[in-house]
Amino acid sequence: DGRRYAYLAGWKEMHIVDVTDPSNTEVTGVYIDPNTQVLDVKYLQYNGREYIIVQNQLIDAGNAEPNVGEWEDPAQVTVTLVDVTNKADPSWVDSWYDADHPSGPHNLYTHMIDNEWYIFVANPDYEECDVGQGDACGGITIAHINFAGYGDLPRIVKVGEAEVSWETTRGGWIYIHDMTVQTWPGTDQNDPRYGKTYVYGAYWEAGLRIFDVSDVPHPQNDLAEYLAIAAACRGSWGTQAGCNWRAPEVGLWMDFIDFDGDGQPDSGTTGNENGGRASYIHYAEPFDSMLDASHLGYPAGPRHLTFLATEVLSTTHGSGMAYLLDTTDYELLNGQVRFKPVLINDWEIPFGEDHCYGADCHTDPDAEEWLLFSPHNADTAIFETGSSGRPDTSHGGNWDARIYLSHYHAGLWIIDVETLMAADSTMNRTVLYRDATVGYHLPHGQDGVPLDSSYYDFGWVPFLWAAEYHDGFVYLSCITSGLYIVQLD
Repeated sequence: DGRRYAYLAGWKEMHIVDVTDPSNTEVTGVYIDPNTQVLDVKYLQYNGREYIIVQNQLIDAGNAEPNVGEWEDPAQVTVTLVDVTNKADPSWVDSWYDADHPSGPHNLYTHMIDNEWYIFVANPDYEECDVGQGDACGGITIAHINFAGYGDLPRIVKVGEAEVSWETTRGGWIYIHDMTVQTWPGTDQNDPRYGKTYVYGAYWEAGLRIFDVSDVPHPQNDLAEYLAIAAACRGSWGTQAGCNWRAPEVGLWMDFIDFDGDGQPDSGTTGNENGGRASYIHYAEPFDSMLDASHLGYPAGPRHLTFLATEVLSTTHGSGMAYLLDTTDYELLNGQVRFKPVLINDWEIPFGEDHCYGADCHTDPDAEEWLLFSPHNADTAIFETGSSGRPDTSHGGNWDARIYLSHYHAGLWIIDVETLMAADSTMNRTVLYRDATVGYHLPHGQDGVPLDSSYYDFGWVPFLWAAEYHDGFVYLSCITSGLYIVQLD
C-alpha cells in the first residue's frame, strides 16, 4: 500500500507499526498469543499476500496466561504463520509443533530456495536429548512453507534439521541460539559455492557453524523425495523416529579470544569462562555482499565477511565480545566444500573491560543485573562511496560498512568495519574499540524519570533485543518498552 511497517515482538503480542513517518508512528494492528512468549518475528511475501512467522517459546511460565506452565503443551511452543495482509486484522494461518524440541523455538529465519519459501528455527537444548540415538539436540528445524498443496491455506511442512558435529566441539554449553541464511553472494561461477545456500549458526561454545542447505527436500526439484520426507516428518511429529534428513556441516570457527593468556580460547571447558564474555556465541550474520578490501592490504578480489556477537550473563570484567570474520577461503575435502573462517578482529564496548555486572561482579554483585550490558542481535549494512554526495568516511576504497549492534541496557552501538579490518594484531584493544565506534544511542526518558515497561518487566528499561538498519534509519526493538527509531546525525 506504499507505506512502511515494522513488525515487533511484544511478549504475548506482535505489534504492526506504521513507521512511514518515523517521527509519528502508529500501531495499526496487534496479534495476541496469550499462551506463550513471542520473541522473534520474520516477514515474507507470497502471491500478493503478506505473512509473518513468529516463534512461541515458554521462557517464563509465570508470565503465560493462562498460566499452564508446561513446555510440552503444543499451544505454547510452536512456530506460527500469521497473515498480515490486512494491517488492522492479522490472522492465524498455521502452526507447527516439533515434538523433538519441547522447550519450543527461540529464533527464526526465512529464506527462499529455488523459488520456494523455507523457515529455519533455532531450538534450544533440553534435558531429554540423547545424541546417541540421533536426537538433533538443540538443532535447527528446517521447514517448507507449502503454498501450493492446500489452496489458499499455506501449511508449514518440516523436512529436516541441521545439527552441530558434536565430535568437533570442545564440549561446554552448546546449543543453537540464532542463525542467518544466505545464498552465496559471489559471482564467480567457478567457485563451488556459487548459487548454493548456507546457514550461519550461532552455537554458543561451539562457535560459528555453517551448514549447506542447497539440497534441502524441495517440491520442485524432487517431488517424490519431498513428499516422502514430509510425510515421515509429520507422522513422527518431527522426531528422529521418521524425520531424518540432515544438512551437512561445512564450516566452523571457535577460536575465541584468549584473555588469560594460557594459549587456549576462553570458554567453559578451557578456563576463564567469565559469564561467556568471549565464548557464548549468540548471533551470526554474513554481510549481504562481498567486498574488495585490497585498499586495506587484503588479497585482490571480493572478500566474504561474517559478524558474530556473544550473549553474556554476568562478568568479572567486560561487557561481551563481538567478532568480525573473513569467511572467504575454503578447501575441498573428498569433493565437499569446507569453509576456512579466519578472525579479522574483535570488538567490545570501549572501556568495557573496566566494568562488570551481574552476580559475578566483584565490586557490586547483583543477580538482578544479569545480561545488563551484554550484546544481543545486530544488523549490517554496506554503502557505496565515491560518487557525488557520497564521500568515503572511513579508510578509502569505494565502500563503507557498518555494524549496528544492540546491547540490552547499554543501547545501540554502531561499528565501522574498515577500522576493524585495517588494524593489526598489535594495536591496543581499547584504542581500537574506541576508534571503530561510530556512535551509540541509549533510549531514555526525561532525566530522572524511568521509561515505562509496557511488555515484559525485566527490571531494566530499556532492554534492547534487536537493531535493524533500513533506508537511513535504525529500528530498535526493546522487550520492555517497545520500538525506537534513530538516525545518525
